[in-house]
Amino acid sequence: MPGCPTIGAVAMSANLVVISGPSGTGKSTLARALQEALRPDVWLHFSFDSVLYCLPRSILDRANHENDWSDVDSRLIVSSAYACVQTLLNIGHRVVFDCVIVNEKGARSMLDAFQEFRPILVGLSCSWEETKRRTLARGDRTLEEAEHGFRSAGAHLKHDYTFETTATPPEVIASQLAGYLATRAGAA
Repeated sequence: MPGCPTIGAVAMSANLVVISGPSGTGKSTLARALQEALRPDVWLHFSFDSVLYCLPRSILDRANHENDWSDVDSRLIVSSAYACVQTLLNIGHRVVFDCVIVNEKGARSMLDAFQEFRPILVGLSCSWEETKRRTLARGDRTLEEAEHGFRSAGAHLKHDYTFETTATPPEVIASQLAGYLATRAGAA
């Protein structure tokens, strides 16, 4: 994609996989399926939500059910999530990180935070109808938030791999992605 930032060559022995896409595309579900597909290696799953869900329930309820984010310092949540992942990687863990990147600045911030780890970038997309269905079934996001991500996420990174998740089960995608990662590691 012209104009999209990229880290460059993907590390031959990956320790960080970043899954990005709009809310409701199945990032966390794929991350959990990928953890299983990569066994016996142990990969941790981390996301912005890993830090966000440390906030008091009253703040989360307003954000998730009323789309009122006034008490959430999003920049602090993002930088804390990046710092946590960096620490996990620096002490030897492998991490699958899932995130929503809604603008060029967010893409650059994520790439800068993880540049030394040379992440494998995976992009997900999904139809709007399926995204709505998943969002309503989850019950922890507003449709307004999901629609914002649907319209603005996805075009800000140059992904190494992309998957359309509307009708493909996460286990199938995880198996394909694990195969790609093994092939890439074998080419080292």
